[in-house]
Amino acid sequence: MKATQLLKGQHREAERLFNLALSGIGDVRRVTDELTKHLLAHMLAEQVVLFPELLAIEPDLVGGACEEHTVARFEIRRVVNTAPEDPSFRAKLGALRDLVMHHVDEEERELLPRMEAELTDDTNERLGQQMLELFEALIAHSRRTHGAGHAAARTATAA
Repeated sequence: MKATQLLKGQHREAERLFNLALSGIGDVRRVTDELTKHLLAHMLAEQVVLFPELLAIEPDLVGGACEEHTVARFEIRRVVNTAPEDPSFRAKLGALRDLVMHHVDEEERELLPRMEAELTDDTNERLGQQMLELFEALIAHSRRTHGAGHAAARTATAA
Protein backbone atom coordinates (compact mmCIF):
# COMPACT_ATOMS: atom_id res chain seq x y z
CA MET A 1 0.00 0.00 0.00
CA LYS A 2 1.27 3.45 -0.86
CA ALA A 3 2.16 5.75 2.01
CA THR A 4 -0.32 8.30 0.68
CA GLN A 5 -3.16 5.74 0.78
CA LEU A 6 -2.15 4.54 4.24
CA LEU A 7 -2.13 8.07 5.61
CA LYS A 8 -5.57 8.86 4.20
CA GLY A 9 -6.97 5.65 5.68
CA GLN A 10 -5.47 6.41 9.08
CA HIS A 11 -6.84 9.95 8.90
CA ARG A 12 -10.36 8.60 8.26
CA GLU A 13 -10.00 6.21 11.20
CA ALA A 14 -8.97 9.10 13.48
CA GLU A 15 -12.04 11.06 12.33
CA ARG A 16 -14.26 8.06 13.07
CA LEU A 17 -12.81 7.64 16.54
CA PHE A 18 -13.10 11.36 17.32
CA ASN A 19 -16.76 11.32 16.27
CA LEU A 20 -17.46 8.23 18.37
CA ALA A 21 -15.70 9.61 21.45
CA LEU A 22 -17.39 13.00 21.15
CA SER A 23 -20.81 11.38 20.70
CA GLY A 24 -20.67 10.28 24.32
CA ILE A 25 -22.20 6.94 23.38
CA GLY A 26 -20.68 3.80 24.85
CA ASP A 27 -17.38 3.54 26.68
CA VAL A 28 -15.88 6.96 25.99
CA ARG A 29 -12.65 6.17 27.87
CA ARG A 30 -12.06 3.01 25.82
CA VAL A 31 -12.67 4.85 22.54
CA THR A 32 -10.48 7.75 23.64
CA ASP A 33 -7.71 5.33 24.60
CA GLU A 34 -7.96 3.68 21.18
CA LEU A 35 -7.90 7.10 19.53
CA THR A 36 -4.83 8.30 21.43
CA LYS A 37 -2.93 5.07 20.69
CA HIS A 38 -3.83 5.46 17.02
CA LEU A 39 -2.71 9.11 16.92
CA LEU A 40 0.57 8.48 18.73
CA ALA A 41 1.49 5.49 16.55
CA HIS A 42 0.51 7.40 13.40
CA MET A 43 2.61 10.44 14.32
CA LEU A 44 5.65 8.37 15.27
CA ALA A 45 5.48 6.36 12.04
CA GLU A 46 5.33 9.61 10.07
CA GLN A 47 8.26 11.10 11.92
CA VAL A 48 10.49 8.02 11.81
CA VAL A 49 9.76 6.72 8.32
CA LEU A 50 8.17 9.41 6.19
CA PHE A 51 9.48 12.79 7.24
CA PRO A 52 13.19 12.06 6.77
CA GLU A 53 12.40 11.01 3.19
CA LEU A 54 10.32 14.14 2.55
CA LEU A 55 12.75 16.73 3.88
CA ALA A 56 14.28 17.15 0.41
CA ILE A 57 10.85 17.56 -1.20
CA GLU A 58 9.06 19.87 1.23
CA PRO A 59 11.19 20.96 4.22
CA ASP A 60 8.82 23.71 5.40
CA LEU A 61 5.78 21.42 5.49
CA VAL A 62 7.75 18.71 7.27
CA GLY A 63 9.01 21.21 9.86
CA GLY A 64 5.51 22.51 10.42
CA ALA A 65 4.12 18.99 10.71
CA CYS A 66 6.72 18.12 13.36
CA GLU A 67 5.70 21.17 15.38
CA GLU A 68 2.03 20.23 15.07
CA HIS A 69 2.88 16.73 16.32
CA THR A 70 4.54 18.25 19.39
CA VAL A 71 1.43 20.29 20.16
CA ALA A 72 -0.80 17.26 19.51
CA ARG A 73 1.19 15.16 22.00
CA PHE A 74 0.66 17.90 24.60
CA GLU A 75 -3.08 17.94 23.89
CA ILE A 76 -3.24 14.13 23.99
CA ARG A 77 -1.65 14.22 27.44
CA ARG A 78 -4.35 16.68 28.60
CA VAL A 79 -7.14 14.46 27.28
CA VAL A 80 -5.67 11.25 28.70
CA ASN A 81 -5.22 12.83 32.13
CA THR A 82 -8.84 14.03 32.28
CA ALA A 83 -11.71 11.75 33.23
CA PRO A 84 -14.56 11.62 30.68
CA GLU A 85 -16.89 12.73 33.50
CA ASP A 86 -14.86 15.93 34.03
CA PRO A 87 -16.68 18.97 32.61
CA SER A 88 -13.53 19.99 30.70
CA PHE A 89 -13.03 16.60 28.99
CA ARG A 90 -15.26 17.28 25.98
CA ALA A 91 -13.65 20.70 25.40
CA LYS A 92 -10.16 19.19 25.57
CA LEU A 93 -11.09 16.38 23.22
CA GLY A 94 -12.69 18.90 20.84
CA ALA A 95 -9.55 21.05 20.88
CA LEU A 96 -7.45 17.98 20.06
CA ARG A 97 -9.83 17.07 17.23
CA ASP A 98 -9.62 20.59 15.78
CA LEU A 99 -5.82 20.52 15.91
CA VAL A 100 -5.60 17.07 14.33
CA MET A 101 -8.17 17.82 11.62
CA HIS A 102 -6.31 21.02 10.68
CA HIS A 103 -3.13 18.95 10.42
CA VAL A 104 -4.93 16.30 8.35
CA ASP A 105 -6.40 18.91 6.01
CA GLU A 106 -2.99 20.50 5.45
CA GLU A 107 -1.34 17.14 4.81
CA GLU A 108 -4.01 16.03 2.38
CA ARG A 109 -4.13 19.34 0.48
CA GLU A 110 -0.40 20.04 0.30
CA LEU A 111 1.90 17.21 1.34
CA LEU A 112 0.21 14.12 -0.10
CA PRO A 113 -0.19 15.59 -3.61
CA ARG A 114 3.51 16.54 -3.57
CA MET A 115 4.39 13.00 -2.50
CA GLU A 116 2.30 11.53 -5.33
CA ALA A 117 3.99 13.85 -7.82
CA GLU A 118 7.57 13.53 -6.66
CA LEU A 119 8.00 10.02 -5.21
CA THR A 120 8.23 7.01 -7.46
CA ASP A 121 5.49 4.43 -6.98
CA ASP A 122 8.12 2.03 -5.61
CA THR A 123 9.28 4.57 -3.02
CA ASN A 124 5.70 5.43 -2.06
CA GLU A 125 4.95 1.69 -1.65
CA ARG A 126 8.15 1.06 0.34
CA LEU A 127 7.39 3.96 2.70
CA GLY A 128 3.80 2.80 3.10
CA GLN A 129 4.92 -0.71 4.02
CA GLN A 130 7.50 0.57 6.51
CA MET A 131 5.01 2.94 8.10
CA LEU A 132 2.34 0.24 8.36
CA GLU A 133 4.77 -2.20 9.98
CA LEU A 134 5.91 0.38 12.53
CA PHE A 135 2.34 1.54 13.22
CA GLU A 136 1.13 -2.03 13.80
CA ALA A 137 4.13 -2.85 15.99
CA LEU A 138 3.52 0.25 18.13
CA ILE A 139 -0.17 -0.58 18.54
CA ALA A 140 0.63 -4.21 19.43
CA HIS A 141 3.32 -3.09 21.90
CA SER A 142 0.97 -0.67 23.63
CA ARG A 143 -1.62 -3.43 24.04
CA ARG A 144 0.93 -5.95 25.35
CA THR A 145 2.77 -3.72 27.76
CA HIS A 146 0.04 -1.48 29.05
CA GLY A 147 -3.26 -3.19 28.44
CA ALA A 148 -5.37 -0.11 29.02
CA GLY A 149 -4.65 2.63 26.51
CA HIS A 150 -4.87 5.29 29.22
CA ALA A 151 -1.53 4.24 30.71
CA ALA A 152 -0.02 3.63 27.28
CA ALA A 153 -0.94 7.06 26.00
CA ARG A 154 0.30 8.74 29.18
CA THR A 155 3.63 6.90 28.89
CA ALA A 156 4.02 7.62 25.16
CA THR A 157 3.28 11.32 25.53
CA ALA A 158 5.82 11.66 28.33
CA ALA A 159 8.64 10.80 25.92
